[in-house]
Amino acid sequence: MSRETSVPPSGRVADVRLECAWCGAIRPADLDPWCASCGGSLRAVLTPAGARPTDLVTVTLGEGRTPLLPIPRAVGPDAWVKAEWVNPTGSFKDRGSAVALSVAIALETAGVVVASAGNNAASVSAYAARAGLPCVAVLPASTPRNKVIQALAHGATVVRVAGDFSDAYRVAELVRRETGWVNMTSTYLNPYMTAAHASIATEIAEALDGVIGSIVVPVGAGPMLEGIAEGFERLVAAGSVARMPLLIGVQASGCAPIVAAFERGDATVAAWPGPPTSIASSINDPLRGYPDDGTRTLRALRRVGGVMVSVDDAAVAVAMRDLGRLEGMAVEPASAATLAGLLALERAMAVPRPVVLVLSGHVLKDPAQVIASADDSPVLDADGILALVADLAGPAGPRG
Repeated sequence: MSRETSVPPSGRVADVRLECAWCGAIRPADLDPWCASCGGSLRAVLTPAGARPTDLVTVTLGEGRTPLLPIPRAVGPDAWVKAEWVNPTGSFKDRGSAVALSVAIALETAGVVVASAGNNAASVSAYAARAGLPCVAVLPASTPRNKVIQALAHGATVVRVAGDFSDAYRVAELVRRETGWVNMTSTYLNPYMTAAHASIATEIAEALDGVIGSIVVPVGAGPMLEGIAEGFERLVAAGSVARMPLLIGVQASGCAPIVAAFERGDATVAAWPGPPTSIASSINDPLRGYPDDGTRTLRALRRVGGVMVSVDDAAVAVAMRDLGRLEGMAVEPASAATLAGLLALERAMAVPRPVVLVLSGHVLKDPAQVIASADDSPVLDADGILALVADLAGPAGPRG
């Protein structure tokens, strides 16, 4: 099946099937996010070789193939970042939006609904507009204004709800059930979005010639972490990568339900007991009402021998400052949490190198942490500016 959009078809892709992550039940691809047998979340997997391919219209804005950049001043040698902020809407979410919207069009959805802390609404709304589909974005009332503006700019109908991401999640799923529209909330509600994150692993492996020591990933519910883990598992099985890198998941200490379970040695994750308090709004997911998503992430992490760590707001703020001033990388707090997490973990263990930090979103997604500094900028005359420059230049003075 295909549907005419402003984006030309890019060929044929293999069919996929849906497999329950909990009971293993299998069915053909569709837009229902739940297993009919046990009610669990799903994963999208390739059908066996020889299956009939399906024509897809690819919905794209030029996502993926983001650069891998060294960060010698902030971390040292053999340290890199995967610069996901250069994706079209400024975050890694564009990978999942492109794949999930392409599948949704093939399966003839009439519209799109998404719950989001901001980045995913910005992304999904852009790709829905590209595909010519209506989009309703449900966001917590506390969502940073810049993220709301992006979704509005793409023509989405934006509604905000009292409470946190878990409250928005509940409303978006209600809309899906009532309308039949595809739900593109980037927890584990959309298996095609989770599968798309494996492309991050492929690109890192290609850039580093298959030699990777560790990957550091910011974690809310965790589908990006699972997608990267599965990507590396396939690369190891194919012989493209010698061994599984150490996968490090990072949460903010003000909302860290998966870290709490990991540190206790629990087999399951419980919802965060109170409201999120971290400045890292993109990963503030308390998992209230769907703690199984956290359990699924924890299970994937343990399967590949990974670790979890949490960081406080002070460490995140320092990491934001260092990435910006030392490396020219202005990223939002959730991205900077990866650097804070790496530095915290290195105080406890030797982290295998080379290490790659996945920097998920740009600072303009959530600029609140730097706005106050902008207000403190001095107003000077020419002589004052020259004196300031001389101080910055040091004993040698400015060059003539």
